[in-house]
Amino acid sequence: MDINKIWKEADWPSQARQLINGLKKFPDDSKIILLLRHSQRNEPKEFDVDADLNLTNQGREIAKVFGENLPENKPIRFFHSKADRCKETAEEIFNGFKKIGGEAVLEGNLLPLYRIGISIEFFIEENKKYNILEIFNRWSAGLYSPELWAPLTPYSQKAAELMWVKNQESSESLLDIHVTHDLHLLALRFGWFGIPPDKKWINYLGGFAFSFKEDNILLLDSNKLITVEIPYWWKKH
Repeated sequence: MDINKIWKEADWPSQARQLINGLKKFPDDSKIILLLRHSQRNEPKEFDVDADLNLTNQGREIAKVFGENLPENKPIRFFHSKADRCKETAEEIFNGFKKIGGEAVLEGNLLPLYRIGISIEFFIEENKKYNILEIFNRWSAGLYSPELWAPLTPYSQKAAELMWVKNQESSESLLDIHVTHDLHLLALRFGWFGIPPDKKWINYLGGFAFSFKEDNILLLDSNKLITVEIPYWWKKH
């Protein structure tokens, strides 16, 4: 297995390569928050909560390469979902970053990266009727009872209370990496910045990054660094 060739040429790490290049576009003194999907996992033929969803060997090695390509002059903190595939991803990126002499800390589980307020039994039943994008759209439109799935807006705001505060309270110009799942990434990108999901799915090791800059946010999304407004509900902070 030629890992360097896979990293440079394979399709599935293409969004990861874009993120690495995009991080270089932020000002050097930026405190950056990176939301990242876990690396390549074993793929079940159909939705199965008991399936082996841990990382493939290739997924672990590419996560390590991702870490080796992060900006080594910026200290990094790693947070992750409690799911094994996310924990493994964070650990392998950490190992790769430490290999190049980077300063990093594995902080561990962060609740919003795993818990999204849904009944797993309900999700399984919905998954039989709709694809994941249709389920997301129905959820964000408020079509589901809060007893079955907590609304998107409160989830997004509670997640911000944890992730954004942790980042902004630090005295260092660091990079916080949060390893989570595709559905969580879609939810937070939409709930924080109003960017709806599109046909280009968030691939393994894909995601988005952002930094507060004066009265706006610099957002790295789809390989573009754009300026977006800070949500009104955060300005009180």
